[in-house]
Amino acid sequence: MENIGSFVNIKSHNFHFHGCSTCEGDCCNGAKGFAASPLILEDFEAVYQNFPILFSMKEQKLVAYVLLNDGKNYCKYYVNQQCSIYLQRPPACKLYPVSPYFEHLLVDTACPSINQESGYSVCSDGKLNSAFATKRLENFDEKLEATHAFFESINTLEDFEHVGNLLGIPLFRYIKPSDNPYIKMHLESLKHSWFYMSVHSLILTREVS
Repeated sequence: MENIGSFVNIKSHNFHFHGCSTCEGDCCNGAKGFAASPLILEDFEAVYQNFPILFSMKEQKLVAYVLLNDGKNYCKYYVNQQCSIYLQRPPACKLYPVSPYFEHLLVDTACPSINQESGYSVCSDGKLNSAFATKRLENFDEKLEATHAFFESINTLEDFEHVGNLLGIPLFRYIKPSDNPYIKMHLESLKHSWFYMSVHSLILTREVS
């Protein structure tokens, strides 16, 4: 995986970051930034109280996404040009402009503060600067493996209901009775009304982690 749109694999790249002070929150705007992000298991607890979690299929494997906005407008928590839930913002937002997309580590070159010449070093020769390495990235391969193992254990099509599509990507909710805490968080997350109003008309412009 070399890139997804403007998201470039850090392999063999040097990127710098100027900070967010001059930005108008493009990354929070579904029309300019991103609308959904893949999740690992530890992310569920961090996002379910504020954002809907849906399942989908990628290369015939079950995956989970958090929907961050309606794909056309700003995140509902972007108020007065700042995040109103800053300390509880999703992992994707905390990591941005860095994105571990499944097993790949990417940088969003569309971010106005990203460049290859000046500012804080994000990565050098394909290695991420420790200042941008959050706790989520620790033992990330092991966390991803555990996530895949859990998803494989519930990967039965009859246990899911199709609820809509995002740019051709099918989204599903789990319908089988379950006491599993991750399933419970997934179902609880679907209470967010904007999801139900938007899911059939969403345009997924970009996906990141």
